[in-house]
Amino acid sequence: MKAFCFALTILCAVQGILAFPRPDFGINGAVSGSAGVRAAVVELNTEITKVGAGTYTSTSGFTTLTAIGNALMTIGDSIVATSGALATSLDLLASDSNGPVATVFNTAIGKIDDLVSLLDSAFNGMIPIINTNTNQQYINRQFTDAFTATKTTLGRLKTALNTLKTNVESARTAAGSSPTVSAAIIRARIPARSVNNVIAEIRNLRANMPLITFVIDSSLENLRVIDSFIVDMKAEIEEGATRYTTSVDAFKLNVEAEGVAVNTKLGLGIGSSVSSIISSISSDLSTNEDFNNVLTPKLNALNEAITSTLSTKQGEITSHFGTYKDNVPNLITNLVDVFAESLCAPIKSVSLVQIANGGFSDFCFSKFSPRVFAQISLTLDAFDVCFEREVSRLISFEGLILELAIQISYNTADLLENLSACLSMPDDAQRGTCYAMLTPYYNILASKVDNYLTKISTLVAAETAASYNRVGACLHVSLSETALSAMQITSAADSCLTTGPVV
Repeated sequence: MKAFCFALTILCAVQGILAFPRPDFGINGAVSGSAGVRAAVVELNTEITKVGAGTYTSTSGFTTLTAIGNALMTIGDSIVATSGALATSLDLLASDSNGPVATVFNTAIGKIDDLVSLLDSAFNGMIPIINTNTNQQYINRQFTDAFTATKTTLGRLKTALNTLKTNVESARTAAGSSPTVSAAIIRARIPARSVNNVIAEIRNLRANMPLITFVIDSSLENLRVIDSFIVDMKAEIEEGATRYTTSVDAFKLNVEAEGVAVNTKLGLGIGSSVSSIISSISSDLSTNEDFNNVLTPKLNALNEAITSTLSTKQGEITSHFGTYKDNVPNLITNLVDVFAESLCAPIKSVSLVQIANGGFSDFCFSKFSPRVFAQISLTLDAFDVCFEREVSRLISFEGLILELAIQISYNTADLLENLSACLSMPDDAQRGTCYAMLTPYYNILASKVDNYLTKISTLVAAETAASYNRVGACLHVSLSETALSAMQITSAADSCLTTGPVV
């Protein structure tokens, strides 16, 4: 910033302000009030310095903020440089003893014209940059207001200087060829009011500067607010993504646990193996050749179905749930990007509301920025509901598998009773006939158990796929609701800037 350098220049130039009387205003003669001019210039310089004191450095990486910040600082630097040149020329005018009078006065008046031209300009495109990037005219209007008041003061200062110039030239002419201008001539030709009018307008110009400073500094402060908001928003989104990963991991554990539970219920429902069921009478049964040759192969097939086939299907069921578990992260692969896309519009809208520096900017930003933040937690809460609901459904599915398994168990429920009945026959021939009569039925039951277990495995595959898709639908509906809320926030924030509080 150029403010410090300018301040140092003025400070060095006014060390002798109170060395009175001395030559003033381009003549070799002490003009009453010249010290007041220089003192007023020092005060003016203090305020000019503040105009260019504001700084801004973006930490969020939002290029819009950087563009606006650079434009504001450039405007501040330009005003400091041009106003500083005016202040310096006024100080030199008040202490000049060499003249020519017209030259020293015209130098100061020229600096006034330079400052007016600057305030009338677009500051080398800086004003359009602000207007374009804020998409509003609020900062421009504030500058226009401040600059208009300043130009009015500059106009009066120019008039006061021209009047004083005429008075001083009159005094210089009245002194003739004398190198000095006497106090009597000065009193007669240079009215105190002329000097006081210049002092008054310098003080008025000083009074104009704080408003310009306010427009720049308040706008820069708004940029800092939005910079922090964006940084915090990024952190919230990243934290939300981490929380989602935790929820996904927990859901995966639940899916895996449900796979174990389904297999447990399946085995529990089917019950004991054939060999276990008939173990108490197996030695008696084995004495009959018809049992050994005719019925035993069918019972072995049935036993194979409810042991080996069951184990195979349980392995398939574990695989179905494992596939489900492994695919869950694919439902949303990058939540940071999803949130960034969904919330980009409201983040930008809320940011521009504050950056605009309008009358309702602070109110609207305070109203809507927390709502943007809330969308992260609201979405994650909705996700958790999706996961919890699906876990409940899988738990219910366990019950269905248990009932189906119990249905399979009916195929062996009467086996011990049937074989015991055959075993109770009076002779071996009758027992053989009884076993032979059971053979076709248990042959069919073995096949049915095989088919039934295959269908249960297929059912589990279908249910895990359905569950996966239900969760996916639920998650993405939640994201759609977030996107809708984001659109509503965007619209409301945009209108808030012009309508203000809803009464």
